[in-house]
Amino acid sequence: KGGNVGIRVHNTGKTDHELVVFRADLDEAALPLGPDGKVDEKGAGITHLDPEAEGVAPGKTKSITVDLAPGRYVLVCNLPGHYKQGMHAVLTVT
Repeated sequence: KGGNVGIRVHNTGKTDHELVVFRADLDEAALPLGPDGKVDEKGAGITHLDPEAEGVAPGKTKSITVDLAPGRYVLVCNLPGHYKQGMHAVLTVT
């Protein structure tokens, strides 16, 4: 449901990761990219939300709380190359 939503990020990988939340109606695999291969956080068709769960080291966990209105969101790891490797998911808030 909408409101303050807690998100717990646990990194089971072998490299650092992060979690960035965007409000978007775009296809989750078609977000605008910058020249560095990361999602352009100011790109057309998306709205970047704070906070982010940055620098989640292997085996570590970070938690964030994001105020989400009803709508569609895309969650991504926005480190270089990670989004294009499929590290994204859709979250629908009612």
